[in-house]
Amino acid sequence: MTSFRCHLRYRCFARSLQRFTICCGLLAICFSKTTAANEYSGSLWRAEPDFVSHEPRPEDVAYGVIPTSANESLPLYAQLALPPKPPTVDTPMMLQKPADLPAPKPEKKSEEKEDQSYGEQEEDQSVQFLRTASVLLKPGQWQFDYGLVYVKDNFELPISLFPSGVAPAETKRRLLQVPFAVRYGWNKDVQLSASLPVGWSQIEFSSPGIFDEYNNNGGIGDLQLGVNYHWLKSCGEHSPDVILNFGLSVPTGDGVFATTGVNQATLANAVWAPSIQVLCVQRYDPIVLFYGVGYQYQFEREFSGVDVQYGQQFSYNFGVGFAVNDTVTLSTSFLGLAVTETEVNGQGVPGTIREPMRARFAVTASRCKRIIEPFLEIGMTNAAADSVVGIVWTR
Repeated sequence: MTSFRCHLRYRCFARSLQRFTICCGLLAICFSKTTAANEYSGSLWRAEPDFVSHEPRPEDVAYGVIPTSANESLPLYAQLALPPKPPTVDTPMMLQKPADLPAPKPEKKSEEKEDQSYGEQEEDQSVQFLRTASVLLKPGQWQFDYGLVYVKDNFELPISLFPSGVAPAETKRRLLQVPFAVRYGWNKDVQLSASLPVGWSQIEFSSPGIFDEYNNNGGIGDLQLGVNYHWLKSCGEHSPDVILNFGLSVPTGDGVFATTGVNQATLANAVWAPSIQVLCVQRYDPIVLFYGVGYQYQFEREFSGVDVQYGQQFSYNFGVGFAVNDTVTLSTSFLGLAVTETEVNGQGVPGTIREPMRARFAVTASRCKRIIEPFLEIGMTNAAADSVVGIVWTR
């Protein structure tokens, strides 16, 4: 009986010892895992150079973690009670605090816009195709034109043959000239201009198989003086700019008058002729509309003992310009004239009432204050030249 009781006590003691050993093992495992986790978290909170530094970091002072010596810090329970450290540079930017985010760099576009708003604004080049009729120059600014223009005109008429009969005849007029012009900005509302063409003119009068005659003339044409005045300024999209143009044709060229009007080559009318024109310009970016009317009076002059007064001219025009970009503008216009009867010694000359009409197409390209403008004009009536081709450079 005694031995049975001793055996029972021994088994209870063994079971208790076994259970104690198992509990100690479990505690050791938990303690080792907790220590490893704390050491890993501490390695994330601190950069590697701080473990060997004896001096406290400003970040550690702010967060209450002050190393006591090299590779030593506060106890684990104190570290766990501290707030987490701010993320390092490798942490995604969306998790960083606003103070740690890099300052945004200013965009280049905004800088360019500010420079344009505070700097000198670029000149509007979309209306340069109207530079001869509008006011575009600043006070004290100059412009010079030069170019090359070729004019071709043909018309037919019958001629009588002796002793009887009629034969067809043809008149061909050719004109090649270099237009020189200068413009000056008197003030913001007034622009002065002067132009003088230099060139060569030829009249060919022929009939197939019968005769062929030529008449040539060269030199300068009439001097054209002009004043453009910006009378009314646009107050909105539906109100145009109104420009008044006052012109004067000075007889500087050699003019020749013939009653037939077909066998004399000339570059000028050689008469005094004042004129006035009203031009309206409306802008609907990128389109520019223009239209106007004008009048020119031609004074009487004596040619070879004959008093001649050319017919008075009533002009009208309208057109449109389209700005393709900041430097190129396409334009087209319709130009018309109504010319009254020419008088010789106070008597009207039959058949001298004319109504020339023509269409003009041009491309105006401007860059670095230089302008180039090729153009083409097509006659729409018999009284107008058949074709005009030219190019003008402006400096």
